[in-house]
Amino acid sequence: MRWLWNHVCLPSHPLNRHGVGAVGIALFAVFVGCASAPRVEKKTNSEYAFWPAFPAEPRVQFLVSYRLSSDIIPPRSGFQRLVFGGKAEALPINKPYGVEMWDGKIYVCDIRAASVVVLDLKQKETRVLISRRLGGLSQPVDIAIAPDGTKYIADLHRGLIFVFDAKDRSTTAFGWSGLKPSGVAVAGDELFVTDFTSQSVVVMDRYTGEKKRQIGEPGSEDGQFVMPLGVEVANNKLFTCDVIKCRVQEFTPTGVLQGAFGEIGDSAGMFVRPKQMGVDSDGIIYVVDAAFQNVQMFNKDGHILMFFGSAGTHPGSMNLPAGLCVHEGDLDLFTQYIHPAFDANRLILVTNQFGGNKVSVYAMGGLKKGYTVQDLAGTIAPVAPGVKEEEGAASPTPQVPRPESPDEPADDAQPGDLR
Repeated sequence: MRWLWNHVCLPSHPLNRHGVGAVGIALFAVFVGCASAPRVEKKTNSEYAFWPAFPAEPRVQFLVSYRLSSDIIPPRSGFQRLVFGGKAEALPINKPYGVEMWDGKIYVCDIRAASVVVLDLKQKETRVLISRRLGGLSQPVDIAIAPDGTKYIADLHRGLIFVFDAKDRSTTAFGWSGLKPSGVAVAGDELFVTDFTSQSVVVMDRYTGEKKRQIGEPGSEDGQFVMPLGVEVANNKLFTCDVIKCRVQEFTPTGVLQGAFGEIGDSAGMFVRPKQMGVDSDGIIYVVDAAFQNVQMFNKDGHILMFFGSAGTHPGSMNLPAGLCVHEGDLDLFTQYIHPAFDANRLILVTNQFGGNKVSVYAMGGLKKGYTVQDLAGTIAPVAPGVKEEEGAASPTPQVPRPESPDEPADDAQPGDLR
C-alpha cells in the first residue's frame, strides 16, 4: 500500500497546533425494526469531512456516528405505533470504551452501563449483552472477536474475561485473583490480555482460560511495561501500547521484542495519553490518543504517516476518544455516507466518552480512478486543525497526565469509570 502515502502532506508543526490536539446471559432485543433505511440524518453536500485537509488528496473520510439505538432503527409504521405505542425510549450509549465489529454488528463496551451494546446494522436493531456469570459484567473495557464469532470481553473491575458465542450467548468466564485485564486480542487458540497488575501481557488458552505464558515485566525499558493498555495481534505480530510510557512495542507472539516507537511529547509521532490501537492488513498501525483527541497512523517501521480526528464541532470530531478497531469488510452498510469520488477500502471505528459522536465510523481509502481533489470542492466541511484551545490559554498544548489508574474516576465521572 505504498502508493497510499505518495501525496499525504503531514504538517511538520507540532500536533498541539495542527492535529492533536443461564446462569448465563440475558440477551435483550431492545428495539427491533423492519429492514428499511437507518434513521440517521443523511449528509448534505457540505458535510463530508476528509483528512488530510483539502487540497491534499484524501485518505480518511468520516462517515457517520451513533449515540442512541434510534440512530440505526427506522421509524415505526402507523400500525406499529398503534400496537406498541407512539414512541419508544431510545437506548443511549453512555460511556463507550472498547469496540469491535463482526458480521455487520458493532459491539461497544459501555463502562457506565456495565454492558456491551450491540448495534446490528443489518437487522436494524439494538441488543445488550449481559452475563450473570460470576457476578456479571461490571466494567467491560475491551472486546476481541475470533473468526468463528466467539467474543471475549475484558472486565477490569471483575478481573475476568467473559466469553460469548457466535450467537451472543454467554458461555463461560475465566480469570484469577489479582488479574486486571485492560485490553484483549485473539489469535489462533490464544488470548493476549494486557494486565495492569503484573504490568505485562498475559497469554491464555482461549477455550479454558489457562495461563500459558507472560510477555514483558514491570519497568521503563523496551520489552517492559508500566501500564499496558492497547493490544493487537496482526500479521503474526503482537503490538502493545503503554498509556504511561507513551510507547508502542512490537513482539513476536511468543514474546520476543522486535521493536518500539513513540515517546511523550506534543509533536507528530509522539503521545500524551494513548489508549487502544489497531493494525490493518497492510501493516498500518492506528493509535488513538485521548489527550490529542485524534488517531495517529504509523507504518510498520513506526514512522508517522498522518493523523485524523481532532476536537471541535465538525463532522468526525473527537471528544476524549478511547476505543478503536480496524474492520476489513461491511463497507456496503455505509455506501450512503461515502463521497461519490472516494474509494473506501476499510473501516475504522473510534469511541468517544463524551459528546454526541459516541461511536464514530471512518473509511480508509483514496480518490477513485478518474477523479481529482477538485471534484471534492464545494462538498467538504471544514475541520478543526488541532485540539481546542481553552479560553485565555497561550497555546493549545495538551496537559500531560500524572501516572494514574484508568479505573480512577475523573472529576466529572461516575465511580469506576475510565478516563
